[in-house]
Amino acid sequence: MKDYQQKRMKNHVLPQPVYRQALWAVKDLLRMKRRLSELRSEAYAVGGRDFLKPCAGYGSGFVCDVTGNRAAQIANLSWRIDAIVNALNALPEKYREGIERKMVYDVPYSDDYHPNTWKRWQQVFLYNVAVNLSIL
Repeated sequence: MKDYQQKRMKNHVLPQPVYRQALWAVKDLLRMKRRLSELRSEAYAVGGRDFLKPCAGYGSGFVCDVTGNRAAQIANLSWRIDAIVNALNALPEKYREGIERKMVYDVPYSDDYHPNTWKRWQQVFLYNVAVNLSIL
């Protein structure tokens, strides 16, 4: 995998661990969307009881808040997905589709623009993802 940052874009250079976290958050976007869809469909299921979920110990008993746990997971996934989508929407419109296809679906960049142009906007995108996810 040939992922690197352009050092001349000093205001968009991330520390290597932050860069990798942002990169893999974007590459995980499809899984997060699928999981969010599953959680939302399960949220409206009636009658199912899930006793295999983790429970919190409180005094001499246990408290199982499956609905609360599911709501927290939905909120967290929604926030992460929105952070990535907002970073993508911050790019100029003509680069959005190419950046999304490369970063999420691993489709090579088109020949519409110079490779350095794609790399520059990819770096800006990942910087915005890191800022939106509060990992910078």
